[in-house]
Amino acid sequence: MKPELTEVLREASTVVLETMFFADVSTVAVEEPVHDDPLACSLLCSGAENGSFTVAVDRAALGMLSEAFYGDDGESSSTREAELLCELTNMLAGSTLSTYAPNHYCPLSSPKVCDFAQHLATVSSSAPDEHKTSISLALDGGLLSVSCTLKAAA
Repeated sequence: MKPELTEVLREASTVVLETMFFADVSTVAVEEPVHDDPLACSLLCSGAENGSFTVAVDRAALGMLSEAFYGDDGESSSTREAELLCELTNMLAGSTLSTYAPNHYCPLSSPKVCDFAQHLATVSSSAPDEHKTSISLALDGGLLSVSCTLKAAA
């Protein structure tokens, strides 16, 4: 029996953010997260679980994550922000899948920066046989939300 996807996503995201970014993380209980100047990224997974992950994070929060991850003085560029957002998306998806489908291979596509509307569409759409979930986490500097839609391979 598979674990509950929302709890796996929340725990995996919290561990990645606390371990890799030294972030203080708390869960935000909202239906539709209200972001402030967000950047978004998406990737696809295939194999034992087919689906997608999207991540949206407020630009100020991404700046703080960048400072913690790279150990720099906070100087950022749009290229560096995009690279970090893609890396973060990859880490969150990989960590979630390694717990949700631990004995299965689920290759990930290269993460791509996308528009925030794509992130919102992932939150609101799914087919009846898909498992869909979304979480929101409060970080220093703002909000991070993660959504995923997964369907077991036939």
